[in-house]
Amino acid sequence: MVKIMLDPGHDINTPGKRALDNSMREFEFNKGTALHVANLLSDYHDVETFFTHDLNDSIDTSLTARANLANQLRVDCVVSIHANAGASPARGIETYIHTNATARNYNLARMVHDHTIIATGMVNRGVKRADFAILRETNMDALLIECGFMTNSEDLRLLKSDDYRIKCAQGIVNGLVQFYGLNKKAAPVTSLSLSPSVVYEAHIEDIGWQGVKRDGETAGTTGQSRRLEALTVRLENTNARLQMQGHIEDLGWTNERSNGEVLGTIGVALRLEAIKIKADGLNIMYRVHIENVGWTDWKENGEEAGTTGQAKRIEAIEIKLG
Repeated sequence: MVKIMLDPGHDINTPGKRALDNSMREFEFNKGTALHVANLLSDYHDVETFFTHDLNDSIDTSLTARANLANQLRVDCVVSIHANAGASPARGIETYIHTNATARNYNLARMVHDHTIIATGMVNRGVKRADFAILRETNMDALLIECGFMTNSEDLRLLKSDDYRIKCAQGIVNGLVQFYGLNKKAAPVTSLSLSPSVVYEAHIEDIGWQGVKRDGETAGTTGQSRRLEALTVRLENTNARLQMQGHIEDLGWTNERSNGEVLGTIGVALRLEAIKIKADGLNIMYRVHIENVGWTDWKENGEEAGTTGQAKRIEAIEIKLG
């Protein structure tokens, strides 16, 4: 059983934790998102969710009390959910771990952070270290995720939206699922049998995450001289295991990635140059659009699509099941 403690940062009456125009208190976002996380986690086996304080209580619960409860319950991790504040141009999501956090804690934070960036398409401000009390005083893996800036009008509009809160929650859950290997509960059996399909999304130079594509649609750009920097791929309606590797500028071939994991890099201006994809028991086909070359032939089941050693970027990709 995995025990996850959710910490909606602050309380409804915490002084100062609100938008500059007083149109939203930070706790409104933190609470709403935490409740969505708990609801989404209820769809998985062997996971138990707790909150650091009574969400309907107007008393400002101290950080020490929150940490003490997590320690008493011996949870596996603490996820503290917040909205940020800063100079008005500042935008995006950043995630914190303690200055002395372990490599394991960093990996958990990175997975949660990366999946939340994917789910929201927000500016990626990275995983950082800080001596925050909720991170310092807890005895288990802990992370604090700042999901946007209340001091930025664009971010504030999103933070007030339940649709955005659900996206943040889904990203957090996807990271927890990946890290702990959680298995989803079986959907109710129906008479309708769905065919396997493939869903993918590309992170494009100067654009970011482009939006979900599926079953042969083009992800990326052609004719715009933009590099494809990262990719996520997942299979739907099948238990087949997806296996991917990418060749990245200056880094070479990555380790194997699987369903929904990020393949490539974000925010470091490196091109994805080649890719290999396969799935047990499925015929998966893919082709890429290469700088100054155009579309390759269709590749399948682990064949290399793209180039290595030629300093040419992949600009677009299409993936389908044969």
